[in-house]
Amino acid sequence: MLRFILATGCLLAPVLAHAQAPTDSESVVRNAPFVVTAAPLSADAAGTTHLALDDTTPPATQSLAGLSGRLANFQLADSGAGSYGSLVTLRGLANTPYFSDPAVTVYFDDLPLASSFTYPTGLFGFSTVALYRGPQAVAFGRAGEAGVIVFDSAVPTAAAGGELRASYGNFAARSAALTARSARGDKLDATVSVSAQARDGYIENTQLHTRVDDVQSSAASARIRYRPAAGSELTLQLLGTRQRNGAQPLVPLGGPLDTVARAGEGSTDIDFGGVALKAAFETALGRLSATTSYTDWRMSPYENFLVLPPPLHSRSTLSQRAWNEEIRLASSVHAAREWNLGAWFSDTRTTGAIAREIPHLFPIEGSSYELGAQTAALFGSVDLYAASGWRVTAGLRAESVRKTFDRAQTVPFAAQYSSDRTFAALLPRLTVSYALAADTTASASVSAGTKPGGWSAYTDSAALARFSAERTLAFEAGVDTALAARTVRLAARVFAYQIDNYQIERSFNATDYLVVDAPRARSLGGELEASWHPSAAWTLAATLGVADLTLREFTDPFTHVSYSGQRAPYAPAFNASLGADYRLGRGWFASAELRATGRTYYVESGDPAAAQPAYAVASARLGYEASRWRLTLFGENLADAHYYALMIPGVGHGVPGAPRTFGAEISLQW
Repeated sequence: MLRFILATGCLLAPVLAHAQAPTDSESVVRNAPFVVTAAPLSADAAGTTHLALDDTTPPATQSLAGLSGRLANFQLADSGAGSYGSLVTLRGLANTPYFSDPAVTVYFDDLPLASSFTYPTGLFGFSTVALYRGPQAVAFGRAGEAGVIVFDSAVPTAAAGGELRASYGNFAARSAALTARSARGDKLDATVSVSAQARDGYIENTQLHTRVDDVQSSAASARIRYRPAAGSELTLQLLGTRQRNGAQPLVPLGGPLDTVARAGEGSTDIDFGGVALKAAFETALGRLSATTSYTDWRMSPYENFLVLPPPLHSRSTLSQRAWNEEIRLASSVHAAREWNLGAWFSDTRTTGAIAREIPHLFPIEGSSYELGAQTAALFGSVDLYAASGWRVTAGLRAESVRKTFDRAQTVPFAAQYSSDRTFAALLPRLTVSYALAADTTASASVSAGTKPGGWSAYTDSAALARFSAERTLAFEAGVDTALAARTVRLAARVFAYQIDNYQIERSFNATDYLVVDAPRARSLGGELEASWHPSAAWTLAATLGVADLTLREFTDPFTHVSYSGQRAPYAPAFNASLGADYRLGRGWFASAELRATGRTYYVESGDPAAAQPAYAVASARLGYEASRWRLTLFGENLADAHYYALMIPGVGHGVPGAPRTFGAEISLQW
């Protein structure tokens, strides 16, 4: 599918570039105008944050992990193997590395993704991101227990245009990217983006004299909109990525971050393709839309060598295919009362296999599994009252998730088991907001969210494999305001989550890697997001998110040691960012940003050897932009901070954060 998407992008790009090309007297329009004219951060009392993705950021550094800190209480611990094994947390709630459903779901335009390991890491071709915090059961078809993040492509404007970009940096990092779009037409418009990048690995294997984690990746996206008649629109979306990387960048905990010595290395090969077709119509009842989507993600293989001791060689394959159907009917803009109804259907099939051995001695594990998930849900919301500055909205979701699981094992002994379960839930939401003044709003809500249960595939015990559905009762409150002639925008929020069956995944002993339920947990915290636009050229933004996720009740199932009262793993104590941006149309531009991440534990015991202390990373860009070209110098992790982006205590290894990188990019526009 990716080859088809890449070919489509290459065929469409020159057509879009020359179609309705602007004359010399016309201005070149590259992206949405608000990137220059407005503050990049827009946050509200209810927990929604809109962020413009800076179009001067080189494609090689545009990533999902790059949003950590820029969005308060959103954090991605990068596994270095695509999104396989990465941890995405929001207000303390997270996916487990391999086996649970995501707490934070992701949409790319109209395309929802079923599992966190399928999330594309690169973001080139998308111009804005919106983060919706809190349970979103009544607002989205594929709803996240902790929230939903939505990436949107740039919308075609009055003139056709495009951009060609190329960059080079240290570690032989090089990238090329092309985006092209037609002018917005009454009947048809389209946007296409393609990109490719490569670099040498950050880690050296001193025994083999080779780099560990080389990267070679490519991506393509396209969005075509057709309006056959007034009040109707058809949208076709394509998205694909291809990664041919070296081994996951794992180094022993406590040792050097940039070197490793072992007798073998592996690889990480990942292919992803997705397509979505959406039809929307204005009817007498309201706006009716139906979106059919399909995604195909394959990892074949993921292979690594670890020195524990003894040496351990692992080879995994994993694939997932998902069909989705989302139907929505929403009130028209002229309706006296705002309401929304939806139906969601999904059929997902995940298959995986793993083989582990001590090289040249004997195999220690060989197994495969298949997981099926069929989801059906009805959801909706309605304004119960909207007058005199007050707004009261109530919503409800009824959901049923049927899962089936089949596992076969050949090593260390033959075993096979199958199981099926159904997880049903009623998820209400009640929101009250009040306009305190023309530019000030207060909001409070109570809602319920859930993350279905399932099975762990890396244990041969059927009794241990099963884990329960995680359920969250969320209380949220906040206020937003605009000051100083709306040049300053502030949003402050607090939250309290009561969580049942909090899912924890790790190696609990030498042979069993599984998910275990903590019967009770709670997350308390808050966020502050602010932006200041003192002049047409300057923008300053700051964020702070604090989350304290505590296990109220949890006992290790093997050692029977109680960890009640301890901090839960994976969730950082805080994240924060401070950024300044200077840009005024053509000419010189500059930006600098500092992002900090609080202490993060990777086991529930609080062992400092399995915890990453707080750290900060600084980045900057400097460049010059003319009417049809731009030159940018960029640097990431300028202070060369040393830290682990992710720890895996069960095998005594971690993924180092990227070292200091820098480079230059040239961009040509038309």
